[in-house]
Amino acid sequence: MATLGKSRRGFRIVFLGLLLVGGLVPLKFWWDRYRLEALAAQCLEAIQNENWDAAQPLAERWVRQSPEDAEAWLNLAEVAKSQGDFEAVSECLGRIPPSDRRYLNSQFLLADLCLEEFRRPDRAVAAWKAILTVDPKAHVAHQRLIYVYSMTLQRDLLVKQMREAIQQHAEPPESYGYMLSAPNLVFSNGYLKVSDWLQAKPDDETLRVAQAVYAARTNPSKGMKMFGSHSVQMGDAKLVMECLKDYPNHLELQAFVIEQAIAEADMAALGRALQKLPKEAAGDSRFWRYIGTFRDSQRRIKDAAEAFHQSIQLHPLDWKSHHELGAIERVLGHGELAAKHAELGARGKQLEREFMELPNATQADAILLEKLLRFARDCGDQDVVDGLNFRLHTMETSTLAGLKNLPSLCLTQNRSSVETR
Repeated sequence: MATLGKSRRGFRIVFLGLLLVGGLVPLKFWWDRYRLEALAAQCLEAIQNENWDAAQPLAERWVRQSPEDAEAWLNLAEVAKSQGDFEAVSECLGRIPPSDRRYLNSQFLLADLCLEEFRRPDRAVAAWKAILTVDPKAHVAHQRLIYVYSMTLQRDLLVKQMREAIQQHAEPPESYGYMLSAPNLVFSNGYLKVSDWLQAKPDDETLRVAQAVYAARTNPSKGMKMFGSHSVQMGDAKLVMECLKDYPNHLELQAFVIEQAIAEADMAALGRALQKLPKEAAGDSRFWRYIGTFRDSQRRIKDAAEAFHQSIQLHPLDWKSHHELGAIERVLGHGELAAKHAELGARGKQLEREFMELPNATQADAILLEKLLRFARDCGDQDVVDGLNFRLHTMETSTLAGLKNLPSLCLTQNRSSVETR
């Protein structure tokens, strides 16, 4: 009996202990939550009052105690912004989890900060790509990626991004002009913009190459431009030669050298350059066009036709390849094909000129886009055809919706005028 009594007392002690511990756990949870909420309230009050000296330690404690809380990181970002510490702001924005409803806005802010404040397009690109993993239809992210890829002459990434945007119906208005001109795209302000970005990251291969190509292809009348220790004469290939030593396999540099050889009709130099092409050139329509030109110079007409066909398959809108193929097909005695490709070459050249003459690529009207639609259809570029069909239908629907209220308004105004008379 004594043993039984001891067992019961022991059980009661253990039971009471469990009750006590069970009660303390939720009590501690409640207390921790209360302290965190009090800390957050103090921090928010300090920020609202712009008492940044008090807000900083409070915000830092908040993120330490709740590192998964997006609200905490956003408020610490606000404090860092007030102090002009933009690196800290970017760090805070980068800590917002994709599951948070404010993630997209924070990434847009981060990307703008990286591009405008830090002049680091590579970091901005990472933020825009992160946005698209969450929202593939985010048209601003597509637009900014297209802008950076085009400005930095990353043609392969540019075309891929434009096609992805078109498939998502999220392409910016300038996409179609850029798509048409992708093999030839060069911007008049490209040198200055890329040189500005390059100051933040002087060893960036992409930026160095783009700067060199812009310098070589810019009209000499622009005069002298300075970058770092370089004194660069516009139209001079000095920077291209320097970059070739560091990046001998870069496609944009290879394309420049090859186009120089073609412009000078130096087929021997062209042949040597084509022997050094990296494997990535096989996916670039320009290089198949160069190969076709070289084969044509050797009177290997059928081989040249094959190369031009490959170029068009990779980029159906490449009017230069259509033009060259038209001449080759004529030599081969294929009159109908020769006429078709010659006509596409001429139309594409004219369309590119019309897009280039626009004050801004975003200002292409329905008439010009309709011309491009017919050209893309005849070239067999289904992505562009589908995208333009959707865009033109959207523009037409929008116009009709805008006009819907005009007749009654005009009638009212006219009736009023008549009655007044």
